[in-house]
Amino acid sequence: MTKETLNKNELFVSIDKVMSQVIEMFAALDESKINIVPFKDSWTAAQLLCHITKSTNGMAKALGTKSPPAARSSVERVPELKKIFLDFSKKFKSPEFIVPENETYDKETSIRELEASVRELKEHAEKADLDEITDKLPLGPITKLEILHFVLYHTTRHLHQLEKICDALKAQA
Repeated sequence: MTKETLNKNELFVSIDKVMSQVIEMFAALDESKINIVPFKDSWTAAQLLCHITKSTNGMAKALGTKSPPAARSSVERVPELKKIFLDFSKKFKSPEFIVPENETYDKETSIRELEASVRELKEHAEKADLDEITDKLPLGPITKLEILHFVLYHTTRHLHQLEKICDALKAQA
């Protein structure tokens, strides 16, 4: 990605690619490892997938709500979102409503739920006016086009995290 912002079709391609990488990496894990905490202060691989699913579901819902038109550029916050979420040196605290439950997850169910959330996101994005703005998210006022960029950067961040989790689980074998 050389450009700072992407159009809707480019975003769909990029989101599909990163989601596919997350799913492939998760699917390659042995079922017996997906619920193991790999290192201190980490989620399990399954909890991470649950978090991505919850976040994507929330963004899909936001895309599906009627909002007012933005009184600013619909991509104004994209550089900020990219800088925040692609800075892997920083650790963030997730909003409580997308923190995964501390339970035993099923691999196939986790994958199906993430795939369903991505489909819903795309369905809502196809119908949405991406120049509309919402302030109903923890991100503050954000356009629907910026929401799609957020999904891309947020998922890319967690792909990086999943790589570390998988490496730690392999090292434990």
